[in-house]
Amino acid sequence: MILALAVPALAGDQRCAECHPKEVLGYQQSAMAHSLSKATPQPEGSFEHTFSKTRFSIRSTASGVVQRFERGGESGEQKIAFVIGSGVHAYGYIVQAGDHLFQSPLSYYSNRHLWDVAPGYEEARSPDFSRPVTLECLLCHAGKAQLIPDTLNRYQTPAFLEESISCDRCHGPGEAHQSRPVPGSIVNPAKLQGAARDSICEQCHLAGEVRIPNSGKSMADFQPGQRLEDAYTIYVAAQPASETLKVISHAEQLALSACARKSGGRLWCGTCHNPHETPAQPAAYFRARCLNCHGATLEKSHAAPGRDCLACHMPRLPARDGGHTVFTDHRIARRPEPWRGTAGQADLAAWREPEPRLRERNLAMALVTVGLQNESSQEAIRGYRMLNQVEKEFPDDAAVLTSLGSVLLRAKQPAEALRRFENVLLLRPAYAPYEVNAAAALIAAGRKPEAVRHLERAVELDPLLEQAVELLSGLYRDQGEAPKAASLIARYQHDMGNISAR
Repeated sequence: MILALAVPALAGDQRCAECHPKEVLGYQQSAMAHSLSKATPQPEGSFEHTFSKTRFSIRSTASGVVQRFERGGESGEQKIAFVIGSGVHAYGYIVQAGDHLFQSPLSYYSNRHLWDVAPGYEEARSPDFSRPVTLECLLCHAGKAQLIPDTLNRYQTPAFLEESISCDRCHGPGEAHQSRPVPGSIVNPAKLQGAARDSICEQCHLAGEVRIPNSGKSMADFQPGQRLEDAYTIYVAAQPASETLKVISHAEQLALSACARKSGGRLWCGTCHNPHETPAQPAAYFRARCLNCHGATLEKSHAAPGRDCLACHMPRLPARDGGHTVFTDHRIARRPEPWRGTAGQADLAAWREPEPRLRERNLAMALVTVGLQNESSQEAIRGYRMLNQVEKEFPDDAAVLTSLGSVLLRAKQPAEALRRFENVLLLRPAYAPYEVNAAAALIAAGRKPEAVRHLERAVELDPLLEQAVELLSGLYRDQGEAPKAASLIARYQHDMGNISAR
């Protein structure tokens, strides 16, 4: 059983509590206020991941909770550094090696009291503790992560100025309001209109199929009061491709509901949810919100005070990307119905379009990203053709050039891919993954000695970049330098803290 620990007020919320104690106290009871925390006691256990024949075990020690894997002749273990999630559905875990953060392949599914692999690892052939935790991974789980610039997953000390999501995620920076606490000096989501209002919730409750940052932007650039499209574009499937819902698709589901479609834009997340209040009796709480709009028409047929609107109209369904979990269906159907989507890949559509200049750029990159991920040549080819035109308008856009290089490399055109990757290195020479891209193109072109130089530079920039270490050690062995390869692997294992002993 997971121990319940007292959670102090979030650091960034202390100043808010001086004037808004009720709201801050109420928010601290919510799941969002417990989105990430330092390692806490966890249940012990073990299980076997049948797809990879990996045996996992979880045990408590005097120094913390240790997760271990064994597979064939390899093994590894790591101590948990941070716990992700409130435990309403599940817990995920982050491990730390030096200043690097990595995702654990394990989750504890608290609603079913069992350990299993985390979402995304179901068909992993070699699940271990080496998947980088990027800033994009943390935006919806942490308050303020301190990523070291020009790195993939290296963080300052401490890694988080604020661990769980804090007030400014929805209300924006509070300095101006603190110095002049009057209406209008801070964002009140309920006072916003349309896309700016909805974007506040969508930043974490609408993942879509892919998110594409605007040119020169990152997803961390979004600020409450803006539209998401000021920083990035979310692309969704034109039609759902599964009979089960996705975990982070609440906004997408709600938009399908008759309630939202017939409200003229008035219905939004805040109509039913108050983040400053956790209802003690959810059925009665949400029933009251339904009756605010439907009381007159449903008084006779739904008059019984004990009726639970959600049980019939918002049932809990399995999540196709959420492991052993079920989530509330926000389509608010009149009668329960399954998702009815078309099989195969669906076209992508922008949730909302960005400014005209970015529309073709962002869509092209979305098509390439999804096409490569899903091995859909149709989407990748369409995106590639668009990118050829986009490149002319964005010749110094590192993201465009990387996307184009990636699809060219997959299409067995390493020389053309290399040209893009080398241009990217001129734009961002200190980012290790870009060195790996150039090396991959050189290897495909049969120019392995040149690839070695790029990979050595990548390892110099980031000694724990697993892909660089694997490629470089392989090239060393190909060149008859087995001791050099062994030394590289030994140094990597040492620096990883025995995360992945091979």
